[in-house]
Amino acid sequence: MSIERARTERRGFFRKNADFSVQLRRIPQESAGIIHNLLTHDFSEKGIQLSSFNFYPVNSKIILEMFPVRDMEPIITVGRVVWVEQFPCQERYKIGIEFSDMNHESRVHLKQIISSSNA
Repeated sequence: MSIERARTERRGFFRKNADFSVQLRRIPQESAGIIHNLLTHDFSEKGIQLSSFNFYPVNSKIILEMFPVRDMEPIITVGRVVWVEQFPCQERYKIGIEFSDMNHESRVHLKQIISSSNA
């Protein structure tokens, strides 16, 4: 995983810029459970910002499978789309997702990744 820099958002959550892959599918599963591959912009223990060629409406429930560290098990959680912004003059979107159902082990793993300086 390549981390460019870390910052604190006005919301008070420590966020890291990152470029790892995420697999996402909607709940209920659309069209036989189509999985989309996306890339992160940044993430925190509470949510993630992604770049997507697919539009996801606000309040959509989704399952995320995140791969923040090479050669480690993915972090799997449920989330909810809280905002969507289209890139200017493109058919691509920034999507803000809030984690809504993450188990304790996954949350601890994510906190460790966020707090490490060389992740």
